[in-house]
Amino acid sequence: MPGPISAEQMQTAIAHGTATPLLPEGVPGPIHHSGQWWCIPHGDADYQPVSGEQAAELDQFAERLAAGAQALQRAQGQSWR
Repeated sequence: MPGPISAEQMQTAIAHGTATPLLPEGVPGPIHHSGQWWCIPHGDADYQPVSGEQAAELDQFAERLAAGAQALQRAQGQSWR
């Protein structure tokens, strides 16, 4: 498993488009980077890789958020009578 990533390094990755925050508000929250999820554990300053059940839950949340965003775009594109 890879080692920690500093919050500053993660911000740089987000700015370059190589990392994506789960939530639009961004940091500090779950970030998808290099094919996996990263989080800052309570009391820590660096992002740590997330694995197992937590990573699967974050994948599900990301899918739900994407589906919701698509539905909102579709709804905004419809004309209401």
